[in-house]
Amino acid sequence: MKIAIVTDSLTNLREEDLQKYPFIYYAHLNVVVDDKSYIDLKEITNDQLFRFIDEGASYSSSLPSPEVFVTLYEKLLAEYDAIISLHCTENVSGTVNSARIARDTIEGAKEKITVIDTNTASIGVENIVIKVCELLEQGKSLDELLEVIEYYRTHGQLYLTINDLTTLVRTGRISKTASRIGNLLHIKPIIGFKDAKLEVMSKVRTKKRLLKWMLEKLRHDIEQSGKQVVRITHVNSIDLATELKHALEICGDKVDVFISNEISSVMAIHFGRGGVGASWMPANYSV
Repeated sequence: MKIAIVTDSLTNLREEDLQKYPFIYYAHLNVVVDDKSYIDLKEITNDQLFRFIDEGASYSSSLPSPEVFVTLYEKLLAEYDAIISLHCTENVSGTVNSARIARDTIEGAKEKITVIDTNTASIGVENIVIKVCELLEQGKSLDELLEVIEYYRTHGQLYLTINDLTTLVRTGRISKTASRIGNLLHIKPIIGFKDAKLEVMSKVRTKKRLLKWMLEKLRHDIEQSGKQVVRITHVNSIDLATELKHALEICGDKVDVFISNEISSVMAIHFGRGGVGASWMPANYSV
């Protein structure tokens, strides 16, 4: 059976992985700046986005419409027997709902297209996508792949730090007062997923404490479920991402650590510049 993998631009896979797995396809979200729409990952970079923001532009994001998915799915069904469509949790983005509407629109597609809310986002989805691609190349069946995905939907972690709280104010996620206090005291909240919803997991004031917090969480999960595959992302902060990689590699052969691409521009709108994130999941699964 020939299977295609679809994800969305919030995942922002590395070019080397896209080259290695040519059966991965994107549905792109959009960045809207002063009422002009830019295709995420294609027509705007994070540097350009923050230059617009610094100049006082208004900004927002928009989902890929169901029509975008219909066009993509119909094209792929002409070449593939089945499609697995893996997306960011609906608690962060409505993209997965657009994908579901598209699947239901195409006659006879329900048996061929599986749309999945991964319960995670960004590098968390990337981890699942890459694992599925590895297993697909090993000859795993569609049913086996779906069982593995279901396992990883509940066995992964994702943590993001926010360096500048101003962006969260402009997107309505925290109050101006909380932002001023946080920026003044150099408080960096660590955001994570609990029951597939973003919550503040902790607050730190120094880079050293951030790295220590991440390492402690990783060590705990290694004790619980063995070797972990870790992916790191950032927003205009490659030096901090590299430091985090080195800090987590203290765990030795119990981890494989990769630095992924920068977070996509749509996600950068909400998390601002200077942040860093890490996601990990067990290297081995049990289904």
